[in-house]
Amino acid sequence: MSEDRNNHFPMPDGDPCYLCRIVEGASHQWQIIDQCESTMTLLNGRQFEIGQCIVIPKRHAPTLLDLSEREGATILSAAKRLARALVDAYSPDGVLLYQNNGMGSGQEVPHFHLHVVPRQPGSDWGFGPPHLERLEKEGRLRHHDHSIKTEEKIGSIESIRQHLTNAKDRKS
Repeated sequence: MSEDRNNHFPMPDGDPCYLCRIVEGASHQWQIIDQCESTMTLLNGRQFEIGQCIVIPKRHAPTLLDLSEREGATILSAAKRLARALVDAYSPDGVLLYQNNGMGSGQEVPHFHLHVVPRQPGSDWGFGPPHLERLEKEGRLRHHDHSIKTEEKIGSIESIRQHLTNAKDRKS
């Protein structure tokens, strides 16, 4: 385990970075599906679902917090193009996008990557990423009732709004 460069979260070890090595052309070139100036779309080497892919920035950025605004927009645009191709190729029941930031969320590679997953009937990993299915099987709830208003939820809303306001003020 290592701390990322900006000390956001504990990060998995990965030096040299596995995804940077693909960007540099040093390994796993067979995984590249598409690329533009700032992103690459790769077939995920772990196929929990057939056609499961990831979209990465070419620049090393450990988490979402390390992406520039432009990189974030370009990644989402690539994910949208990929989702359309996955729908055309596989006629899935749905397309799941997920992304982990830090070891506490299940991140295993210290380079931002957005999973784009065509979901098929009979999938064996529930409605979320595989680790959520594991948590469910272990008896841990993924979430609580969304319709119940609690003091904790109200406190979360207030805290997040305040921090968003502070972030906007810092940009001004």
